Formats: sequence, C-alpha cells, structure tokens
Amino acid sequence: MIRTGIHFEAVRLPAASVHGFAGSTDREAVERAFHRAGIDSAVIVDPARRWYYALVAPGTSATWEEPGFECLGLDHYLGVPATHRADPPGTHWLLTPPGGEEDLCALDDVRKLTTMTEYGRTRWAAGTYTRLAGDSRGMDGVRPGHDGPATVVTAP
Repeated sequence: MIRTGIHFEAVRLPAASVHGFAGSTDREAVERAFHRAGIDSAVIVDPARRWYYALVAPGTSATWEEPGFECLGLDHYLGVPATHRADPPGTHWLLTPPGGEEDLCALDDVRKLTTMTEYGRTRWAAGTYTRLAGDSRGMDGVRPGHDGPATVVTAP
C-alpha cells in the first residue's frame, strides 16, 4: 500500500455513479466516460469494493469540496496495482498508470466527471440504468469475492 498525499492523492469515485454515467459496466464504455471528461490516464479500478480512483496532484484534498466524492490525502493508504496489471481479476489500472506528476488527472477534469456522474447516480436510483447482455457477473465481469482486494485504510 502507498500513502496518499506524497506523490499523489486519489479521488474515490463510486462504481455505480461511473457506470450510471457510462450507461454500462462494460470496460470500453467506462473508459469512454473517463475520456469524455478529459481523463486519459492514472485511474485505478477496485472491483471488489466497487470503486474507481482518479489519481490527482498532492494537496488536492485541501481544497476538494465535491459532496459524495472523497479525496484521499495524507491520512490514507491506497492499494496500488503493479504497473503491468491492466486487467481483472483484482485491482488493476483502468487507464494507463502515471509516469510522473504530469500524467496525473487534472482537477478540473475530475470535477467534470463528478458532475457527470451525478447524472449517472440519478439514472441508477431511478432504475433507468441497464447492464449490457452478459454483464451479470459484476464490474468488468469479475465475480465479487474472487478478485483480490485493494484496501484503503485511514492512517493511525
């Protein structure tokens, strides 16, 4: 696990919100949703806990005020997959791992995504969200409980 707030921080996005905006749990649709927001790299997916993590610059948590979307700063640790882990099972990179701070998600783009996922949460709650055929196993087709955890814990 890596302590957040030093090299990066992470905005935790509920999978239901992201899937609602994407209109699917299909990986390609989810990637398109991130790309529409301007995010092309530095996104981790934790299918066991149903979270996406957009990695952002250190210090973001000091000014983050998006309700329903937590920014993990210095008081957290994040399970970060190896750079070659781009597929399930388990925690993996949805989008390319960052090579440096210049590859982290831009704050404005993450805020844009949180605004778009508000629409997704509304669709999910209203029951207008639908899964694609054959997508009944869960996020990215992985059976819950069979995909190795990524853990976020609060520092003592």
